[in-house]
Amino acid sequence: MKIVKIDAAIKRLKKISQEMYYTSCFESKHFTSGLIAFRPAKISDKKQIEHTDKDVVCHVIRGTGRVRIKSRRIQLRPGMLCHIPKNTPHDFAAGKTGELLLFYSLVDS
Repeated sequence: MKIVKIDAAIKRLKKISQEMYYTSCFESKHFTSGLIAFRPAKISDKKQIEHTDKDVVCHVIRGTGRVRIKSRRIQLRPGMLCHIPKNTPHDFAAGKTGELLLFYSLVDS
């Protein structure tokens, strides 16, 4: 068993791009989970990713933003959950006024 305090995990966020910060929370053979933060950017990265072997499940912890699935945009706010099936192109972006913080899991499907 492992317990992670969200506030402590937030302090471990590492920059992976101009927009994105990340830290891992849990890892096992069949899933990975962590926190990912998206910061507002003047020009958002339009590149979509897809996971060929895992579904994505995200919980919006704080902030607002959007997820784009293929060409559909869905507004996100705290308390929302989203499930993205494997092989589905997607990307996230923060709103204009602040950070979007997600707890995510990549799960074998």
